Amino acid sequence: MNGRILIVEDEKVVAMDIRTMLKSLGYDVPGIVSSSEKALKKVEETKPDLVLMDIMLGEKRDGIEIAQEIRDRFKIPVVYLTAYADDDTIQRAKKTNPHGYILKPFDEKELSTSIEIALYKSGIERKIREETENALATIIGGTELMLEEGFQRHDRETLDKVRLIRNAANIIAQIIEKL
Repeated sequence: MNGRILIVEDEKVVAMDIRTMLKSLGYDVPGIVSSSEKALKKVEETKPDLVLMDIMLGEKRDGIEIAQEIRDRFKIPVVYLTAYADDDTIQRAKKTNPHGYILKPFDEKELSTSIEIALYKSGIERKIREETENALATIIGGTELMLEEGFQRHDRETLDKVRLIRNAANIIAQIIEKL
């Protein structure tokens, strides 16, 4: 299998067509859901590699809001599937840092290309995030050790520099956590 892709689409016929395309491309589809609450629950249950998200779900919370929550809570990439290309929608969607934006109607090749690029980008981001987190943990651990040793082994100037390094590393760690 190439990956697990959750479909969030409130139009049943469209969702079934997408599932058929995904299966013919070799992807596993752990589910099709039509609402924001079901989407969040299904993401939590199945931990897909990617979510294909319709923007207009016909409820209080649209796909953009749900995509942001999926990104924040689960770090799972989202590709939007939508008939909407107006400036307001695009500006709102951009803020969620999507891995793609496909306009309906689309064909299998467009879907395949967007998914392949999104999964590749997500894999690179995950690797960078893990390597950065490991490096920061080493830096923070080393600075904490030096600060614990204190004045017995280091002068005030060195300890001040170590504190600056630790603080900078903590700031970077917080930024990475948001990515």
